[in-house]
Amino acid sequence: MTAGRRRPLLSAETCRPIHTRHRVATLPERTTAGAERREVWCTLRDGTRLRTILRLPVGSGPWPALLLRHPYDVTRDETGGPVSVDRLVGAGYLVALQDVRGRYASEGLFDPSAQEREDGADAVAWLAALPECDGLVGMWGASYASETQFSAALGGSPALRSMVPSVTPVASGLDGFRFRGGVRELGSMFAWSHFAIAPNAVARIVDADARSAEQARWAEVDRRLMSGELFRPGALDADLDADATVAWMRDRLREPYDSPAHSVGKVGADAHGIDAPAFLVGGWYDVFLGSTLAMYRRLRARAADSGTPGPHLIVGPWSHDNMTGRIGGADFGPSSSIDDLGGDGDLTAQHLRWYDATLRGRNTLDGVAPVRIFLMGADRWVQLAEFPPAGSTELALHLGADEQLDREPAAAGSASFDSDPADPVPTRGGATLLFPPYEPGPLDQTELESRPDVLSWRTAPLADELVVMGQVSAVLHVATTGTDANLVVRLCDEHPDGRTVVLADGIQRGSARGVDPITGAGPVAPLTPGRTEEFRVDLWSTAHAFRAGHRIRVDVTSTSSPRWEVGTNRFLGSNPSQGDVHEPGVDAATLTIAFGGEHPSRLLLSIPPATTAPRTT
Repeated sequence: MTAGRRRPLLSAETCRPIHTRHRVATLPERTTAGAERREVWCTLRDGTRLRTILRLPVGSGPWPALLLRHPYDVTRDETGGPVSVDRLVGAGYLVALQDVRGRYASEGLFDPSAQEREDGADAVAWLAALPECDGLVGMWGASYASETQFSAALGGSPALRSMVPSVTPVASGLDGFRFRGGVRELGSMFAWSHFAIAPNAVARIVDADARSAEQARWAEVDRRLMSGELFRPGALDADLDADATVAWMRDRLREPYDSPAHSVGKVGADAHGIDAPAFLVGGWYDVFLGSTLAMYRRLRARAADSGTPGPHLIVGPWSHDNMTGRIGGADFGPSSSIDDLGGDGDLTAQHLRWYDATLRGRNTLDGVAPVRIFLMGADRWVQLAEFPPAGSTELALHLGADEQLDREPAAAGSASFDSDPADPVPTRGGATLLFPPYEPGPLDQTELESRPDVLSWRTAPLADELVVMGQVSAVLHVATTGTDANLVVRLCDEHPDGRTVVLADGIQRGSARGVDPITGAGPVAPLTPGRTEEFRVDLWSTAHAFRAGHRIRVDVTSTSSPRWEVGTNRFLGSNPSQGDVHEPGVDAATLTIAFGGEHPSRLLLSIPPATTAPRTT
């Protein structure tokens, strides 16, 4: 696909809103618990109409309005979802739930992300102009519904005065969305395009024969997905008669790193144009944790420069779609769920507190810490002025001989493993968004660590508790017998009973070490076989208390499939697609991690100051 070209998933001739009963201008009204419900059309600047559910409070308005926009059928949010619509309405807010263009009951063609700036701005202006609205609008929502908030702001929405984006991918297309460390995010891209988007796209096809043919293509993708065929090296770029949604996803993954296609729907290097105050919600095991925290940093910097209110942030022991506090076989306690945030209400209450302050001018945020994070290991909430805490220091733990990880630099040495693309290390836990049987969270890595292609280093048992709170990274000095290499690094907590749970992870492709993770600019070059090169691997962030008697452990390997694309150990050129192959085929390669002396391979952890004494609940 050409970088600047916009191609819809399906043609106008074959698509329609799936529910034809929504084609009237205003559907019959009914009341629920005394509140009025309407289904109406929101007409955009080009005449396209979007199905919108309005929930009106009891009494006479006008009221401030709250808007949710996403492609997943907004009727589900009326009685489900992490935020209670009934309670928002009961608190005196006009609530609008809207299917985006080309999805479910809305008209038009779905062009993911690209459509949302203009459409979002139109939707906010339309809602603000309703006689039932007082002219002020807030938004909320997770994942794509967080992207629609930022897009509306960037599209020019003066009425948009408050946002609560959760688990947001908007910071960059190259740092956990389509790519990470130069490696394609195959697992999450398939999970989204094939399971979340494609079924409705197929159902909207009017012609029965065309719909049947598309269903057959979807079924073939599903078969190859479940069998694992699509995760073999080069399989995504081999001949595949894919359904339109997966073909759209594949087209974008074939774009070079610096393609404008990867910036569509993304905020970019700063937060210019984002004027509405934002309350961000994230999860330590969310696939978009890095993006959520990046947006927190950018919004905080913008607020400092402009003198506007700074963002608030809450991060729990959650994944992209599990906020119960029970994840990956771990139970973080009764106060780890969005239904009980450690004596600070639930997530709906925190939304209302935010909106009351930002839309109604109430003092509901007085005394509320801007940052609340869940400290895993200690299983408690910590309140902070900023994240990471001011005065944090960097702790370097050096890799050494005999799998030792220590504060002191090691004597020169090395350790090696063979990377075989035909036998990749399977994904087990971490910050993922996949499909059964792959689940996110702090899963035990013991089985993986027994493989010969996984190297591990660990500290001695800790004499005292050590709290890590902030960014995590690794600097590794690596040589390969191939012309390219991927490095996967995991930070783990090794328990006294031998269990090893993953806390944070990351990946870096050697040839893409010079690529900027926001713009995609920078050199892409092969590795020289046998020459030791420095890799810096970003593991994003965590907040974890390593208890006395536990060990800090770091695992290093080259694959994590199906999460990340399996590398070929061969340089494929400046385009990440297998279609730009300089050296076709795959090779097993030997990777050597050098440490000590001139090659100080090390794990870098952010340690909060002992004098911070953060408030805990």
